[in-house]
Amino acid sequence: MVASRTSGRANHRVLAAAALSACALYATTGLSQQQGNVPDAAAMQMNRIGAAKLIIGDVRQNQAYFEQMFGMKEVDHFSAPAVYDEPIMGFEDGARLALFSPQAEAVLKKSAFPVALIYTPDWDALVKRLQDAKYPVERLDSAQSGRFKIAIARDPSGNALELFSRPGKWEVGGAKLIVDDRQKAEQFYQAVFAATPGQRFKTSAYDEVLMNLGGGPFLALFQPLSEAPLPKSKYPVVAIYTQEFDAVLKRVMDAGFGYREVATGRPDLRIIVAKDPAGNAVEIIRRSPVAAQ
Repeated sequence: MVASRTSGRANHRVLAAAALSACALYATTGLSQQQGNVPDAAAMQMNRIGAAKLIIGDVRQNQAYFEQMFGMKEVDHFSAPAVYDEPIMGFEDGARLALFSPQAEAVLKKSAFPVALIYTPDWDALVKRLQDAKYPVERLDSAQSGRFKIAIARDPSGNALELFSRPGKWEVGGAKLIVDDRQKAEQFYQAVFAATPGQRFKTSAYDEVLMNLGGGPFLALFQPLSEAPLPKSKYPVVAIYTQEFDAVLKRVMDAGFGYREVATGRPDLRIIVAKDPAGNAVEIIRRSPVAAQ
């Protein structure tokens, strides 16, 4: 896939939006229950983000990018001849980054806005490494990012990534879904996954809410107000693990936006791909309490 080009004005909106949402992701870590933003611990663990999923082109090129630039390692790999190839990339622990390369889908235009967030304790070195390798990356100035260090990078397929400086360890911090109606999307994820809204941001360029799932990465629902809706891939852009698969499946059916079941060849493993109101494909994977730990 070829990275989409944006005008200087559009790029400015991208950076400003990324700065606010990334700061929010950082600032909302550890929200307390008394704030009314986080459900009880038991409910939180029923559904959680397992992977942010990027739709990519060439697998080797994109996998090398995340290995060499971010130090990620392949932790799993799935493929189906003539259908898709998907290396699963990860750090030591935490959520994964799935690189999904559809073999029979036309190249779709990429959104100007970021679709995943990565926390790094080595922000300066990461940005320099990307610059030295001639990959697209732009540091945000203090007017856009405040006291935080944030940069926006683009992978070889044109997916925009928020890079956020944070002490500790490297982590996939969140998946960001581009939606065309933030309210409808929010209601869907609340109803189906018991996700709870955290911080909200609205400007002339975007409307965004950060949804809490499972105490791990956030699910950001991001509605651009200055970008027309783009065609959606039929393949998933996020993977959600659930310990209440049957109940979630019923709620997906009740929502009425459609789903399909994925043949796994394993009676103990069930996967469905559901559509949200914006047309984003969401992979829902049954996990037992033991497997989900």
